[in-house]
Amino acid sequence: MPEKVFTWEEFFHSVWGDKIIVDDRTIDVHIRKLREKIGEEYIKTIKGVGYKFVG
Repeated sequence: MPEKVFTWEEFFHSVWGDKIIVDDRTIDVHIRKLREKIGEEYIKTIKGVGYKFVG
């Protein structure tokens, strides 16, 4: 699904669901760590919308 843009809410709920409450910056930290591991070119930030995985 490389053309799908994931909103913050979609990303949050797909990872943590409705059972846990985390800080708003938690996703930013995890995205940064993912970029460090797989490369920045694979996760694009769509400003004001969310994130897009590209391959």
